[in-house]
Amino acid sequence: MRVIEKTFLNTISKLSLLPTGSRITAAVSGGADSVAMLYLLHRFAPARRWNVDVLHINHGLRKEAAADEAFVSHLAGTLGLVFNCEKPVSKSGGSMESRWSSTRQDLYKKQPGIVTVAHTACDRAETLLMRLFEGAGLRGLGGMDYRGISPVVRPLLDLHSNEIRNWLKEKGFNWIEDATNKDLDISRNRLRLEIMPVIEKNFPEAVNGITRSGSLLSSWRDLQEQLSMFSQKDAISRKELLEMPDVLASLTLWQMAEKPRNGFEEFNKILSWLNRGGKGKHILPGGKRLIAEGELVRVEARSSGRF
Repeated sequence: MRVIEKTFLNTISKLSLLPTGSRITAAVSGGADSVAMLYLLHRFAPARRWNVDVLHINHGLRKEAAADEAFVSHLAGTLGLVFNCEKPVSKSGGSMESRWSSTRQDLYKKQPGIVTVAHTACDRAETLLMRLFEGAGLRGLGGMDYRGISPVVRPLLDLHSNEIRNWLKEKGFNWIEDATNKDLDISRNRLRLEIMPVIEKNFPEAVNGITRSGSLLSSWRDLQEQLSMFSQKDAISRKELLEMPDVLASLTLWQMAEKPRNGFEEFNKILSWLNRGGKGKHILPGGKRLIAEGELVRVEARSSGRF
């Protein structure tokens, strides 16, 4: 058994991602990572008694979209798997990436059983670095994990993209290269094609190190979210807040503001302001409003208009 297969089995076993007898929908774009994921699922399906179907999402954004759909359809047929193609309409509002991400999540929730997506260790490392560049807090840096929003799991998260491509080549398996992956106008592509190779040349274990950090941050994020169950507040006494360690106090304000993805440093500034006896109102990251009056600090939804 190849290393890539052992790693795949170890990942799904240690975290019980794909229990025996699972109904699995594999989200397959036709790229190397998703094709490898499908072959791995098919390879171990009989022993694990998995029922595997294939889902392809045709966003209709590229001229090659129809060819991608045909490729995945043919691959599913070759493996004797049920193929389903969705052609959704993107939601309105927000960035294109966030709109399509939300659209995909809606589709995943409609699928029977577990949905597997093909994010790798490289994707996880890139995402963590991108969020560092954006100034993300704990929630953002903990980001990509083995379990996504239900029912999504990521069984390839311990595999490097280069390992996957080498395995596909050895097996003689084909895949599709998305031409937009070389578009350097896209910030993630610049990171992937121009920065990561330099990092990995000088620090060969960089991807593994970054992903370990991401996993640790994920654990802290999950711990915080569990603790939040015991402290659902929209108000706290100034004295109680300011007697906390600074990190815990900032975390409390962040939680009261419903955990916005960015802007965590703003809560540190607000703490300094409160320590100086500040009173009045502040707009918080994420759009909520903090009101400091007397001995009480409150967070509430921002009303319409000026205030």
